[in-house]
Amino acid sequence: MLTVGDALGLAVFSGAHCVAGAAGLGRVVEWVHNVGVPDAANWLNGGELVLTTYINMPQDADAQANYLNAMIDKGVAALGIAVGRYIDRIPQPLCDIAEARRFPLIAVPFQLLFVDIARTINQAIAQRDLRAALDIHQRLTRLVMQEAGLTELTVTLATLVQQSVSIENDRFEAYANHNLAPVDEARRYTQQQGRTDPRLVAALESRGYLPEIRRTLRPIMLPKMPDVGLEMERILAPIVLNGEVYGYLWIIADGSPLTELERMAVESGSTVAALMLLREERAQRAAVEERTELVTRLLSPRAIEREDVYADRAARWGLNLRALYRVVVVNGARPPLNSLLARTERWLHAAALHGLAGVSADQVVLLVEDSRGLMDAVQQWIDQIGPERDEVRAAISSAGRGVAWAAHGLVDAQDALILGARLADASVVLTCDDLSFPLTLYRAGPAALDSNPHVPALRRLRAETGADLFHTLHVYLEQGGSGVAAADSLHIHRSTLNYRLGRIAEVAGMDLSDPRQRLALHTAIVLMLLFDPATLPDA
Repeated sequence: MLTVGDALGLAVFSGAHCVAGAAGLGRVVEWVHNVGVPDAANWLNGGELVLTTYINMPQDADAQANYLNAMIDKGVAALGIAVGRYIDRIPQPLCDIAEARRFPLIAVPFQLLFVDIARTINQAIAQRDLRAALDIHQRLTRLVMQEAGLTELTVTLATLVQQSVSIENDRFEAYANHNLAPVDEARRYTQQQGRTDPRLVAALESRGYLPEIRRTLRPIMLPKMPDVGLEMERILAPIVLNGEVYGYLWIIADGSPLTELERMAVESGSTVAALMLLREERAQRAAVEERTELVTRLLSPRAIEREDVYADRAARWGLNLRALYRVVVVNGARPPLNSLLARTERWLHAAALHGLAGVSADQVVLLVEDSRGLMDAVQQWIDQIGPERDEVRAAISSAGRGVAWAAHGLVDAQDALILGARLADASVVLTCDDLSFPLTLYRAGPAALDSNPHVPALRRLRAETGADLFHTLHVYLEQGGSGVAAADSLHIHRSTLNYRLGRIAEVAGMDLSDPRQRLALHTAIVLMLLFDPATLPDA
């Protein structure tokens, strides 16, 4: 970066000298610009070394003071005024203002051509920026060679450009950030919530900034957008891998204009971030593949032959197979399942659950340490899956120990999914603990239906009176013989239920007040729901 003092030291500025505000000679010069209008500050960005002549300034003393103050307020680096032709020296009131505000005010001999000054200094700035950008790129690249992470990248880049930096994924969730100064509302939201404010993301989309990034895959300059909390300028750069946006790198203007150097630095930073993400993605993919392969082996009935080996491998990934664990089977998830596996592992980590994820017969299978809140956690995970969430169901096996339990638990959970469909259970998450009774009957097989003595009577009930009485009996028995609960569940009056129960007892020839009779009928109904073609949900 080139300072005002550096610029004054160049040969092209021979004879020019600072008449006031020397304390500000360390200000950075972004560019040299010649102005010739009395409201020049309105045409500047800030950071410029401005050159002008006295006749291009307001002639009134108060107006001149306002002119200079506007320059300073805009963030101009310095003001050079030609002397020796229209004026012999810069007016003292302007020198007083410049001195008070530590703003370099430079007397430029009129013999020096502004075009030569601008060309020489701008070339020096470009060369310094290029050298600085190369240095930044080399230092950031070394981070990759040192196998540093995104946190080290944000700290290093922020330190090099002296601006705050943030790195986020493609959903604008923060990977890492480093601040060097007070921040605006949008930045505070990211720090508190761990992601960019959705209002800001929506604004970037609707105002064309994100579509432009996706089209060009290049950084863009974001202006202030106070209506969505963006009170400081930003550079937003895509982190690109294989032609796709994997994330974003932000450089935030901490109260000062963003420079061309920062624009070059953000491109280097996004490139290095892409390399880091690629390295992490490959490492994660390899780890996922290793864990998936382990789950596949554990689900095999032959896993018991290498129990100690597999138990030790699972322990290295954080799952103790010698403690109680359950098998969770997820049905209906759309491919690619590998992507879902990665999201599943992130969920396990976020939910503080010890487990492994894999795939079996196009189903996602998890081996998860038993815990009281497991069912609620699985429910929350499915809610987060995305557009296909309505098609996804999960079943949780009963708890068991040892390597052999994985294969048993898989069958357990898969049977629960089948039962849920046959019994028209609308639950998103099924548990074998809650389905132990129908599971026992399901495993007895269709032969149990054929040999059950109560099935003929129930078929007569269904055939002679229709499904209404059959359904009423099923609900009544599901509610443990409670008339109040059954009437509430069926949304009918208690007297209507009593009438139906009387008709059921008459047709089926059963005493519904006898608990043993109710249990026998309940068993027969569940067998019909499981195996009788006329009673199955798709019949």
